[in-house]
Amino acid sequence: MSVKVLLVALLVVLAASRTYPLYKQCDSRWANEQLGTSSNTICKAGCLMSSVSMALAGVGKNYNPSSLNAWLKGHGGYVSGDLFVWGSVNSLGLSYVGKIANSAIGSNLDANNVVILNVDNGGHWVLATGYSGNRIFVNDPYYSTTAYDPSKIVAGNSRLYKVSGSFSSIIMDEYDVHSDKMMEGVERGYFST
Repeated sequence: MSVKVLLVALLVVLAASRTYPLYKQCDSRWANEQLGTSSNTICKAGCLMSSVSMALAGVGKNYNPSSLNAWLKGHGGYVSGDLFVWGSVNSLGLSYVGKIANSAIGSNLDANNVVILNVDNGGHWVLATGYSGNRIFVNDPYYSTTAYDPSKIVAGNSRLYKVSGSFSSIIMDEYDVHSDKMMEGVERGYFST
């Protein structure tokens, strides 16, 4: 077995094993907390921040809506009261990439990236957790919805994060940097198959 095949198999296992907690923005533990510096509460307007907190928890970071809200307040995570700054969580292990097309949601989930979907005509954010056919499974921080059809996802407005600092990203980074040397070692018999 080549090193590349082994690494891909390892990444598939790691991707399949990622689970995300379901945090509801109206949970009594944080529902009435001020969102950013606005008059809104987490319950009223915290769907995006709650989705990002689920994503962080799913990649091994210890955040929930309350603790992430507090962190964001102290680290430039909000502007104009409660508008979320997408790149503010880069130092926490999610590297913001940008908007993606709806057609790229499945491939990004397959690549073990984090996808935050914009739904309900742009008025709501949810964390994508997987897919089957055309159904995108989600952790919805407000509604009891567990999946969305692509027609309910705002076209081109879902957001993508790559996971940084995780075991799988370190392995792939090392593989990319040293792929010539690793393949040279395979060809010379330094790695047993």
